[in-house]
Amino acid sequence: MKNTTFIMFKPDAVQRQLVSTILDIFKSNGFSVDMSKEVVVDAPLILSHYEDVIKAVNQPYFQQAILDVFVGQKVFAYVLSKDTEDAVKEVRTLIGATDPAKADPNSIRGKFGDDALANSMAEKRMLRNLIHASDSRESVIRETRLWFGK
Repeated sequence: MKNTTFIMFKPDAVQRQLVSTILDIFKSNGFSVDMSKEVVVDAPLILSHYEDVIKAVNQPYFQQAILDVFVGQKVFAYVLSKDTEDAVKEVRTLIGATDPAKADPNSIRGKFGDDALANSMAEKRMLRNLIHASDSRESVIRETRLWFGK
């Protein structure tokens, strides 16, 4: 059964020219690109995307940190699919832990990560972890609509 998920390459992946390298990892693991879009981010889009995270983190600096990293920057959004039961879980496993410093060395963040959550928190800035991936089927639907429209 074909299953989809949403990913977004963050500005750090774009700036480090890792998008095609990382996309090849997904493709070599059986994922196909169903939709792709290059976006120069504006404030309403990124604040909507990270709305739940902003509430969960509940730190005064965090919303501004997101704006500082994303607004005016280029990102790449993708909907990936694979004949599997759980594309969301498989993609998140390939990407690795949110904190690159703690990610499996064979994961995307483990191989290409250059930041640590402890450093980003101490410096009150966004964590550079290359890529966002939906964490549930509901998130896939919401984020695909947000980034690609209906």
